[in-house]
Amino acid sequence: PLASAYGLAKHRDGRWEWAIAPGVSPSPRYQHAAVFVNARLHVSGGALGGGRMVEDSSSVAVLDTAAGVWCDTKSVVTTPRTGRYSADAAGGDAAVELTRRCRHAAAAFGDLIFMYGGLRG
Repeated sequence: PLASAYGLAKHRDGRWEWAIAPGVSPSPRYQHAAVFVNARLHVSGGALGGGRMVEDSSSVAVLDTAAGVWCDTKSVVTTPRTGRYSADAAGGDAAVELTRRCRHAAAAFGDLIFMYGGLRG
């Protein structure tokens, strides 16, 4: 798996140039999902080398493209609004358990991110 993030920057003369995202990137992963909310790229879930699931608070990584830095995600993920998901039944923090998956789909709508399906390790 790779841990690099690149973007294309368009120059005034119409040329495009690859630019690498600065800062410390999250753990290398594959089979993750990534969506934009405003200028922030949210990368959720995925698998590490050897097929292990991305665990704990590192299951969500956020790249602030306006500032050009990877954000501290300790306060990014909160518990579900519906109250239908039980952290006790999942054996841990509900927010982390909901993002601990791979091969899932994600979509952003306004300030919300929806995740659907996938696999758990």
